Amino acid sequence: MQEIKNLESYEDALFNTDRTSVMLVCINGHRGGQPYGDIVNCHLSKLICFNGVHELILAIDEVCERVGAPNRSTEPRFLDRSRAEQYHELSQKKNQTNTLEKRKAAERIIPFVVNAGAVIVVDVMYRQHASMQGRIHCSYAGTNYVAFRSALELMRMLVEIDEEIRKKGRI
Repeated sequence: MQEIKNLESYEDALFNTDRTSVMLVCINGHRGGQPYGDIVNCHLSKLICFNGVHELILAIDEVCERVGAPNRSTEPRFLDRSRAEQYHELSQKKNQTNTLEKRKAAERIIPFVVNAGAVIVVDVMYRQHASMQGRIHCSYAGTNYVAFRSALELMRMLVEIDEEIRKKGRI
């Protein structure tokens, strides 16, 4: 399988697109048998951290909510009212996001990409039916993007990618 060979291809994935919801998932290692790392998006001034595939899925949704794209088709449900309020606050913060100039964003992102054991490009195209749809790209998926139709399908793909990362001993 062909790997994404240089930083320019990551920059291309993030900056040469009109899609706000394209992000880089930088997997830095494993804790307690689960991958951990950061999500980088050029429209957010801070990283979103995750520990485990389940947190990664929720963090991807958080990035989408913070940047305001893609719009969700339904209001999410929560068991606890305080959780619903916290989630609602994320969408209020989207007005506080700012797109960094390409050069500044690239300078900020490069260290995370270089230090990551693996990088996955995630492009969330839709958030419909209380789930998300889009595509991912990483060295384990070959040269093409692979589409996912739900968060569950994305979770399965991420687990597969994590298993490949472990087999190859990259992190």
